[in-house]
Amino acid sequence: MATPASAVQGACAELGSILGDCPNIGGELGDDEALLVGDFDDPGSGGSGGGGGSGSGRPDVSGGVPHLVAPCIDVFEGYCDGIRPGGPEGGAAADPITLSDIEAFRPTPPVQFMQPDGWMVVGLPTNFYTTTSAHTVDGELLGLAATVRFTPFSYRWRYGDGSSAVLSTRGAPWSTLGLREFDATATSHIYRASGTYVIDLDVDYTAEYRIRDGAWQRIPGTLRLPANRLTATAGDAVTVLVDRDCATAPSGPGC
Repeated sequence: MATPASAVQGACAELGSILGDCPNIGGELGDDEALLVGDFDDPGSGGSGGGGGSGSGRPDVSGGVPHLVAPCIDVFEGYCDGIRPGGPEGGAAADPITLSDIEAFRPTPPVQFMQPDGWMVVGLPTNFYTTTSAHTVDGELLGLAATVRFTPFSYRWRYGDGSSAVLSTRGAPWSTLGLREFDATATSHIYRASGTYVIDLDVDYTAEYRIRDGAWQRIPGTLRLPANRLTATAGDAVTVLVDRDCATAPSGPGC
């Protein structure tokens, strides 16, 4: 006896998140076809006849789709999106994607800048910033076309004078911020003594991936990348002024 299309659609509502689609969705099952139904949230249910109802409660799908140890949103070429397939006997727990799995996806290293460029005035703010931002890298993950997105969230400056700062903003040039030269910014630093200093910056990133055009999945952990190193000299205002006189050059540094 044929099964109505409404019954097929109801079953597909439960199976769709696991198998992705359903055959014969628009018609009826013929006499020589069968419809798989069951409760995937209740282990052991759905058994009938001599089977006794025992089992894992989730389908063991053979023929190209490995045993699925957890429900998934999408299945691509036998892989559950974000979940590794279980062992050959279906008994091993699935491992999530980790940072080690995306080693081949190389993020763009951050670049730091400073204002003034290459020198500082003792006692006045020096503005540091980076232009790094969220970006994506395409590649292959578990044998499938994938994209990894790296998003910066923490900026760790070491100013070379024994002080450091961990900030949540990347900063920006004075002109972008609508400020004058030597105005204080969220990422500026004041040097208190003359000398040559080495400035380092490390940026922390979160990582997400997606298979083809699927949903973004967060990867546990964070990634830290070093930026370029800056070396700059700090001096008094009179030593860095070309005219060495604010009366002659009132727009010069420190005036």
